[in-house]
Amino acid sequence: MTGRFFVIRCLAVLAAGAAVAGCGSSDQPTEPAPTPPPAAGAGFDSGDCNGVTDADVDKAAGPGVFTKAVVSDAGCFWQENTVFGTVGAGMGISTWWYRGSDMDTERHLEKQAGRTLTELSLDGNKGFKAHDANACSIYVAKGNDVITWSIQTMNPAMLPDLCTITEQLAQLSADRVN
Repeated sequence: MTGRFFVIRCLAVLAAGAAVAGCGSSDQPTEPAPTPPPAAGAGFDSGDCNGVTDADVDKAAGPGVFTKAVVSDAGCFWQENTVFGTVGAGMGISTWWYRGSDMDTERHLEKQAGRTLTELSLDGNKGFKAHDANACSIYVAKGNDVITWSIQTMNPAMLPDLCTITEQLAQLSADRVN
């Protein structure tokens, strides 16, 4: 994720430079800069929650089961509404967008967690699925980007098949940000 923050800082520096350059004389005509072609290996055109809405989560997992708790530039998290007494279970659905991530690192971490890995392709982008009884994650790479969808629960019997949920959400993301 540090790569994403580097990009944001670079954009801020470029914007500041453009503002200073804009202080010059307006006597000379200005021509719009040509739009550069997309870089080789360009990644996803991601947006809020990697293109997935609360209604999409409700459709995939069931209405009212999850409530959005985190929205950031890097992704979103929907908290599972299950509680034990007065304590929330802390489980949920998440999606994250990593710029400059390494799929091998993600595979290694999922193997260390003891999950079963299966290679996959989603809209022409290679990735993998990692799952066990209480979790299912899908990682998909494009260029230097990785988008991940994950669900974790302490009570999978209360939900549809966990991998079906993440597969639906990952496909929606791929359709919307690929």
